[in-house]
Amino acid sequence: MKFLFHKSLLFVLGILFLSQCLFLSFPNQTSPIPKEKLVTGSSTESPDKILLIPIEGEISDKKSSGGLLSGEKDSIVSRVKTYLSMASRDPEIKGVILKIDSPGGSVTASDLIHHEILEFKKKKNVPVLSLFMDTAASGAYYLSMATDHIQAHPTTITGSIGVLRFGINVKEALDKLGIKSSTIRSGPNKATGNPVEEFTPEQKKVFQDIIMENYERFLSIIKKGRPKLKESELRKLADGRIYSANQALETGLIDSIGYFEDAVVQVTKLPGYRASSTQTPRIVFYSYKGVQPENFYQIDSDTETGPTLLESLLPFRISPDHKLHYLFSPE
Repeated sequence: MKFLFHKSLLFVLGILFLSQCLFLSFPNQTSPIPKEKLVTGSSTESPDKILLIPIEGEISDKKSSGGLLSGEKDSIVSRVKTYLSMASRDPEIKGVILKIDSPGGSVTASDLIHHEILEFKKKKNVPVLSLFMDTAASGAYYLSMATDHIQAHPTTITGSIGVLRFGINVKEALDKLGIKSSTIRSGPNKATGNPVEEFTPEQKKVFQDIIMENYERFLSIIKKGRPKLKESELRKLADGRIYSANQALETGLIDSIGYFEDAVVQVTKLPGYRASSTQTPRIVFYSYKGVQPENFYQIDSDTETGPTLLESLLPFRISPDHKLHYLFSPE
């Protein structure tokens, strides 16, 4: 039995080692410059373009793994920055649609995308619309506050306005095994959040104060993005709960409900849209992939922001760097 256990352990370690070697052997396989691809229309039909930017998966400013053989891929923040920079230099782009399907992500990454959208609008002066798909919650809702119109799919889940920090404490389990922490620190709050020690009241307050500060920032961003919402109403809505598309529309969290074709029409009606032709604008997107999509639903973000192999094997989420999240997580 012991021999089989050791053999299995060596096999697993071998697989992990091989995967790392393969990962390091293959550099980033994506093209350094994304190419424009057409979703609908043609250059002979209309000189105007509406750019579609997918924002999918957990929002992060870290590079993501593209798989065993494909190396790393740029983060969502980096991709959005690149796409908006390209769009700002294209005079034919008259509007932007953000196709959002995300539970949110880190506080900083969500804020960076929000900032980049605002900067793009200052430079380009064209309307930007958020199109919510399956989920557009927490940090995804946060970044949508920089856009001029929010349209949800009829089955969208949105909301989850709030801040959280993931963590786990194993002190009690370790105590039963006779394992004690031997952490040496320069001050009583230096190792705050150490999973092998209980939070002291002071340490808990440290995190709670930071979380509430970021929560208040979230509310301030919503106030700017949804000026018709009264603060008293907003605070009732922003208790972390999720909303259906109809509920979000009724409470003023979004502007409309519809499908992709409705979003295209809506962009052309927003202030700042300056058509150079009466013809229907072309819908385009940028991609590192060579495949030409047949329709809007085949377009993805070119990024893979799922958990790593190790994270997928764990029954809980770890946040060793104390990162805060604007994230909807039912787990």
